[in-house]
Amino acid sequence: MATIKKEDCACPRRQKPKCSHKPYRVSYREPGGRSGKPRQVSFKKLEDAEAFAVKVERDKDLGTYINPKAGQRTFASIWEEWVSAGTLEESSRVNYASVYKNHYHGFFGGRAIASINPEMINAWEADQTERGYAVNGISVRRNILSSVFNYAVSTEIIGRNPCKKANPRRNRENTTSTPVTDEDIPSTSEVMAIVAEAPKVIRAGFWAMAGCGTRPGESLAISDESMEWEAGILTVDHQVSAYGCQEISGYRRGVKRGTKHRAFSEARKTPVPESIVQIFSDHVDAFGVWGDRQWFFESPRRNEHHPSYDWFLDQFKAAAKAAGTPAYTPKSFRHYFVSEAIHSEIPLFEIAAWVGHRTTRTTELVYGHLLRKAMTRGARTMESRLGLRLEPFKGLIVPPSLVPSDGDVEDWDDVA
Repeated sequence: MATIKKEDCACPRRQKPKCSHKPYRVSYREPGGRSGKPRQVSFKKLEDAEAFAVKVERDKDLGTYINPKAGQRTFASIWEEWVSAGTLEESSRVNYASVYKNHYHGFFGGRAIASINPEMINAWEADQTERGYAVNGISVRRNILSSVFNYAVSTEIIGRNPCKKANPRRNRENTTSTPVTDEDIPSTSEVMAIVAEAPKVIRAGFWAMAGCGTRPGESLAISDESMEWEAGILTVDHQVSAYGCQEISGYRRGVKRGTKHRAFSEARKTPVPESIVQIFSDHVDAFGVWGDRQWFFESPRRNEHHPSYDWFLDQFKAAAKAAGTPAYTPKSFRHYFVSEAIHSEIPLFEIAAWVGHRTTRTTELVYGHLLRKAMTRGARTMESRLGLRLEPFKGLIVPPSLVPSDGDVEDWDDVA
């Protein structure tokens, strides 16, 4: 059992309330009986010592005991441990380092992780809002923060995740995926106008986004080897990236195996319309291919190198501006692809697999308003079918009566 002992200090009585000494010492053993390591924790007030003594014994009984000294480690040290514990790619590590420096270091970095409570999480979020950051960005960074605390809980550094107690109602309302609106989705004529303004050498990459749902980096990594020409299927297993490309290209920038959320062994497949197959074929005839996989796109500045991701984005921005639709981005073409797929009543799980979403939940969150419209269309379609077919039966279908009529009483008596 935990015991409390008072060890008086030598300070004058009038100074004791303000002195730095902690006279109440709680002595206990860690779980394991006599083999448990003896511990001592000091407190300024008796009520705090008594509360701790009760809690530590209860935690030992429940199997939830946490060494208090572990919680004195700084948030900064736990962050570094969390980042190192995962299997993050170099690009992700660079991004996380930037996020920590700009959003966490000043607020949490030097604090003991056990001292961070829900009120501090709310204060941090309020500070983010005052600094002008968007709600969605704050939500993403809050989820990262929660992941760090979850790690600390799982490694028995702290007992609870303070993010889970911080304003839970608003936390449920926020999502990490920004819902798409009608204004975010270009029409077919707008897609064609943007492609028409793009350099011919990269138009096939734009069509891949709109017609196959690929991301910009995935579009730049299309090759003859990734195409099943007769079946009209594209295997998406590479991407052009600014980081982590040493394995193939020999540089940080270039092409890498695997795509977002998927390793190379988990490559996804997406259908290629006949018209896009022809566009790909025409591109190969006009510009040729290069490299071991017969890549479609080559850097305009360096032979046998992939175009840079930034160059691709610059070409899209210029084309969208020339087409009179400067608000659109390459992601708008993916929105177009998913929108058309939903309107065509393709099952959601297939759409999610084609575009590389981890689960259909992501597709539902991002394209929720399109799904609601699809529900309405489905109801109207069934009404038109059933309404017409039920017309001859009107008056013949009578709902059952819950109370027997006078003529039915004898029948009921017979049954009884």
